[in-house]
Amino acid sequence: MTSKRFIILLFCLAFISGIFWSVTYGEDLTWGSDSFGYNKKALTILEKGIFFKDVQISERPLYPIFLAGAYKVFGHNYWPVRIIQIFLFVFTCFLVYRICQMIFNERIARLASIMTALCYSIASFTGLFFRESLFTFLIILLIYCLYKAQLSYKNIWFVFSGIIMGLAILTNMVLQFFPLIIIINFLIIGREFGFKKLYPKIALFFIAFSITISPWIISDYYHFGRIASGYGSGLLLREKIEKTEVIEGKYIQHLVGNILGDFFASRLFLDYDRTETKYGYDTRQRFEDWANQNKDLVIIDSIFVQEAKTGALKHPIMFLKMTLIDFLKFNTPLAPNVRMTNMFTTTHPELSDFTKGSIILFIRFFYLIFFALITYTVVKYIKKWGEISWIILIIFYFNFIYSILSGFARYSAPIYPFYIILATIGLLIFWDKIRNTLIAKAKSNYS
Repeated sequence: MTSKRFIILLFCLAFISGIFWSVTYGEDLTWGSDSFGYNKKALTILEKGIFFKDVQISERPLYPIFLAGAYKVFGHNYWPVRIIQIFLFVFTCFLVYRICQMIFNERIARLASIMTALCYSIASFTGLFFRESLFTFLIILLIYCLYKAQLSYKNIWFVFSGIIMGLAILTNMVLQFFPLIIIINFLIIGREFGFKKLYPKIALFFIAFSITISPWIISDYYHFGRIASGYGSGLLLREKIEKTEVIEGKYIQHLVGNILGDFFASRLFLDYDRTETKYGYDTRQRFEDWANQNKDLVIIDSIFVQEAKTGALKHPIMFLKMTLIDFLKFNTPLAPNVRMTNMFTTTHPELSDFTKGSIILFIRFFYLIFFALITYTVVKYIKKWGEISWIILIIFYFNFIYSILSGFARYSAPIYPFYIILATIGLLIFWDKIRNTLIAKAKSNYS
């Protein structure tokens, strides 16, 4: 099959997959959820404009702006938004194909892009009013631009990389430290190109990035006299300290719960409570009380950060143990229309515990193989840093940040295309080894 025909096939497959998951598991806004908040901000943007006081850079303004744009053109109608998100998913699959084609080979590109098109973990967000579809597209586009910049060293790709980096940060502030990693990696992989020629190109990246986010920085200074970016991490870190204290003496329960699922933990430990590692309820209550008193959010955040530092330094082992649980939470399998961690815990009484346990273990085993292939590829390719560096860096960055802050499986969706790329490479390496072994045995028997 020619590349042109394959791309047409890929577009059709990704579009059908997006439609299927959007129709099957899409849902309208739920009061109190993130989607409800995004919709509310989008409507306010339509009324007051993009730079009204409550849309700070720290409030992840790009997705509400995206919704507001769709509402402006199509009216306050949810289906046009879903259709646009389906096309973002389609282009995400195409970019997976182009990255693999550019860095590896056509075989890897085709299999990885098909697996991405069939991946529920990414496609399901097309029907939901979360930022994941837009954010995933921006992340994959960023990595594509970075590879183009690395391979060609053309100025335009450094500019594009800076712009997309800025847009990604405006979608999710979790990436605020990634520009520094990009600059450092270019200095590592660009040594042969020459530092004198590389510095102006890195400067172009930084200027393009700065210009992209500067309207919100200026708006923050205008409304608050400071950059209002960064607050929120203190709440998560302080909650984490509280959770480490709550589960002390019950760590094994929660480790089992996040490795095998709540179903097994609840059967093995009668006092198991999965909510103990979900939120820090006392910390959250303190935050709400202060917020209701109109206390400055940045001051609240700084208090929580200081308390979190004290707690982490006082009990570093406990903090690291909780970080492992957050890492497991972040990489929990994403299953259709159910939270994998608490699958079957209180549902489907018509099924026996054996049946429930078997289903859970099968899904977990599949994901174990999936991540084993990813790990194998990383070990295999780590010496080829120029080829695989951007993929490894974005995966490591997301895992590190969310393991430190708070692990939610939904937040892993933007790096699933890269997980799939690495798993595809590992799968094809093993497949080639098995095939070559069988061919060699067949030849030996024939001779």
